[in-house]
Formats: sequence, structure tokens, C-alpha cells
Amino acid sequence: MSGPAAAPAPPRRLFRDGRLFDGRRFVAATDLRTGADGRIRELGTGLRPEPGEEQVELHGRWLLPGLVDCHVHFREPGLERKEGYATGSLGALHGGVTSVLEIQNNPPLLVTRALQEQKLSGRAGISRVDYGCYVNLVAEALPELAAMAARAPAAKCFLGCSTGMGGVDDPALLRRLFAAAAAARLRVVAHCEDDAVMARAQAGLSGAQALRHERNRPPEAEIESIRGALAAAAQAGAGLHVFHVSTAEGARLVAAAAAAGQAASASTAPHYLLLTAEDAAAAPQNRLKVNPAIKSAEDRAGLLELLEHGRIACVGTDHAPHPLSEKARDYRQAPSGFPSVDLLLPLMLAVVDRFRLSLERALAAVTGDAAAEFRLAHKGRLAAGADADLVVADPGATRVVDEARLPSRSKWSPYHGWTLRAFPERVFLRGHEVFRDGAAVGPPRGRALH
Repeated sequence: MSGPAAAPAPPRRLFRDGRLFDGRRFVAATDLRTGADGRIRELGTGLRPEPGEEQVELHGRWLLPGLVDCHVHFREPGLERKEGYATGSLGALHGGVTSVLEIQNNPPLLVTRALQEQKLSGRAGISRVDYGCYVNLVAEALPELAAMAARAPAAKCFLGCSTGMGGVDDPALLRRLFAAAAAARLRVVAHCEDDAVMARAQAGLSGAQALRHERNRPPEAEIESIRGALAAAAQAGAGLHVFHVSTAEGARLVAAAAAAGQAASASTAPHYLLLTAEDAAAAPQNRLKVNPAIKSAEDRAGLLELLEHGRIACVGTDHAPHPLSEKARDYRQAPSGFPSVDLLLPLMLAVVDRFRLSLERALAAVTGDAAAEFRLAHKGRLAAGADADLVVADPGATRVVDEARLPSRSKWSPYHGWTLRAFPERVFLRGHEVFRDGAAVGPPRGRALH
């Protein structure tokens, strides 16, 4: 009996007359050729068409590597009603993203090799983008942590409580977890907030201040937690990446540790670069309630400076949708998180336009630098041999965000009504066209990255 038919090879294509960004910088080449193996063959200027090659005239549009979102929550299996891979991956394409790294923060957590294999194999035929899944760094995972290492980008540890997860508040357990990750040769990616600091802050709040998220989860909670995580990682010999840094001081602590030789790095999220605590407090329906909380304008300025100079490695969305009916509950009952993967490229351009982050640094933070940070060798760059994950976008074309038209399952967005630019027009995954003019093209083609 014969096996399933092999997937057809993608067409060979020649992209001509574009402005090419190679994952770090714009280059002099204007043309790019892809092969039937789904890889980039060459970059150049004045490349001549070959027989049987499809030509794509860019007319000066951008040709970018597919974006890498290092931090999403698609919640499948278990909470597909909030977001699954079918809608989440289509949203990713809408934002120019062709590779996602996902954290399971709802049961079943990835704590065994069997659950890991079920997770990775079960998304084939559903996901429209390539995907990797962090394993959960909890006590239950330790017996099989080494067995899961080869297929995981890293191990996720919550050092503070967040929606769906409790934090590790036992220093002995934290040291044990970090030591196990180091022994398994898995880097730790961490949500850093100190539960004790948050509890003390909340005990002193009353009235309107008790409804301010950044008062309930103050900057000191992140800063102290990062300080403790860096110490625990150094003691265990574990690599550490701090996710969604929201404070300038927390990011500086990570950068200082890295400068001193520790294997430490950090990423932030678009909302910490675009918004402030005042914006979050003014937003209706708890739309900007997120963990860690959005902080001050001074923190935003500090994060922008650190990102500009490469001391923050990359940017991930922390895409975490909830139904708006749940977000609109009383503040204390409303879950934290919101959708954003479907707008990643336009949001990074908004950071450039509003706060003067350099264009090349903004693009690198979600392409080449994000891929390098998580060791995705064939992703995030335009170079011979890299996967032909490509995004065509017109940097001058603007659009008003209409939340009802976004692919994310929740059908709402904190960026509703914003005028953004450079929405992806066409997206290619390993040479196959998978998105065009706001709609999916062809069947889901996503593969596991590890």
C-alpha cells in the first residue's frame, strides 16, 4: 500500500524591482529568486527570468522575511474557544508572521514527551504558519524534561502569577527548576513578576487606585523578580530570556548581566513601546489589562532606547485573546491579555512613526534578531539557503484597523480605529503563497520548527 502523496513543490519565482530587507538591514539588491525546494536561491539586481519561472513585479514595494513572533498563546488543545491554531495562524499571516513560538498556559501543560508530541503533531493540517512550542518548566515536567529538549525552543517558567498560571514563589524550587533546565540544555524563558511585591502593593490600595492595573502589579514586582531570576540562572548555569519586559530598569538589569558575561537576554512587546499606564486606565472594558501591566511614559522611553541599541533582543506580541464579554467584567474578574499577532508588522511601523525607533531596528526585532535569538537558522532572513518565507508590503499604504475584520477568534482589538501602514499584501511560506489581499491561500502548510 502506498503512503500519502507528497505535497506539491512550490513554483519557482523571481521577485523583481523591490526594496529588500535581509533581516538586519535594507540591501542594494532589488531582486530575489526562490526555488522549487522552498528556499531562497539568490539575491541580486537585474536578475533575468529563467524558463518556467513565475515573475512577481514589486514596483518598489518591500520584500521582507516572514516575521517571527516568539511569544503567542493559541491555547490549543484545551481553550480553542478563546484561540486555536486555525484562527491564530491566519491572524499571524495577517500580521506578516510566518513562524510562531507558543506557550501553553492552560491545561494540558506540556510536561511529558507524549503531550509534547501530541501538541506538535496535532497542529499539522491546522496551522497556516510554522510553529514551535515551549515546554512548561514546572515540577511535574522534570522527569521528562531532557526527553523533551530536542523539540522545544526553550522551557517557560512563570515566576509570578498570571492568567491561567500560578507563579513560582519558593526559591528552592526555582533553583531546582533552573538546574534541571541547565542539565537538559534548555534555556529558560521567564515571566518575571514577584507575587510578594504585588501582594504588598495590593494591600495598600483603595478606591480608584485599586482599579489601576499598574498599581496592582507595580514596576518593583518585575524588577525584583528579574533580579532573582538572574541570580538563580547564574547559580544553576542556565541561560535566561526574560519575556515581555515592561520596565526600563528590568531591561537594564538583563543587559548588564549579559554585558558581564551571563547568558541572559530579553524581549518586549509592542504595547510596551506604544502605550502607557494612562492609556491602559482610560481604555474601556479592560481592553489594555495585560500582565505585566503597561507602565509609565518614562519606562516606554527607556525600553525604546534599549531596543534601539540592541540591548533588548527582539519583540514578541504575547498574543492572548479572550472574549470581549470576559474582558468587560469587573476589573478584578477580567482576564489579562489581548490579541495582537494579526497586526505585528503594522504595529512595529507605528513604533517607528510615533517614537522614532529606527526602521531597520524595528524590522530586525521581529525578523532576523528574533530568529537568531531562538536559533531558527532558516527563518527571519533573506539569504541563499534560507526558507522562502516572504512578505510583500507597501510601506506607504495605510488602513484603519477594523476589529471585526481581523482573523483573531475574539473579533476585537485594543488597536481598533488606529490608522496603521504596511499591512502585508502577500505572504509566502517556504515558497508557497499562503496569504493574499486579506485572505488565506491554499491549504494549511504549517510545520513544527523543531
